[in-house]
Amino acid sequence: MVEQQLIQIRKLTMNDYDAFKQMKTSVEDDYIVRIFPDLIHSENQILYGLFSGETLLAMAGYTLFPGGLAMLGRLRSNMHFLSNGHATDLLTYIMEKLRQDPSVIWIGANTNEGNAPARRVLEKLGLAPITTLYSLTIKDKKHIQGVDGPIWTKIDSIKQKRELLLSVQNNDLGGVFPFECYYPLPLVDSLISDAYLEDSIFYQSPDQKRFLTIKKDRKDEWYGHVKYFWNDHFETPGFWNTVFSYLTKQSDEIGIWIDFSKQGFHQIPNRAGFDVEDPWMLYGQFK
Repeated sequence: MVEQQLIQIRKLTMNDYDAFKQMKTSVEDDYIVRIFPDLIHSENQILYGLFSGETLLAMAGYTLFPGGLAMLGRLRSNMHFLSNGHATDLLTYIMEKLRQDPSVIWIGANTNEGNAPARRVLEKLGLAPITTLYSLTIKDKKHIQGVDGPIWTKIDSIKQKRELLLSVQNNDLGGVFPFECYYPLPLVDSLISDAYLEDSIFYQSPDQKRFLTIKKDRKDEWYGHVKYFWNDHFETPGFWNTVFSYLTKQSDEIGIWIDFSKQGFHQIPNRAGFDVEDPWMLYGQFK
């Protein structure tokens, strides 16, 4: 009966919280239930819902990043009304909104490699696959043994940090920058503010051929998010010495999160030190 009512797409507000909580999805213990108020009140996160009457059939949204980069996400479908194309209709609507926004220069989405339905939807939207990354957290560092070497030199200059980042716009991660955990984005200068660089720690290898950067990020738990743009983590002297030196200097209990390309992942000598999950595929297009 609900399908015969008028279909409406609109931006969600706190008045829709109950409708979302009542929507049966395939996600157990959905984190969005906990952060829904934060998303609604956020300046850079927008949520839309597709309704039939008062029933929420699908939800999706996007996050706006500096420099005009928009990442689609938070897609949820009502299990009672699957196979009706609601998710595609909603995302098509959101995509059109973003395409009409002159401040947005790039639209992307990140999904698990094994999520074939989501990938089909993204391809229908005209988004092309960019790269595949394994987002790994360290669970037991005694299994992680790279080439021993001196701890790398800390870089403090904002100007030098920016120059280092912009020197790797073409990199082994597929030309992207892991801006936050779960959010790899095109490495464009306008994405990186001075404040972001100030909050990021940079280390450069003794031969100045390699560098890494670490920034604290919270995804349920706190992590030192390591960004490294090559596939030689276990061949470059001092890389892991530097990462673990950073870890020992933290006053709080935090983990380490690092994104590997497919090649980098397959070159890990012993994966027992990592929590391994399905890789993520980044889709996107510049307008």
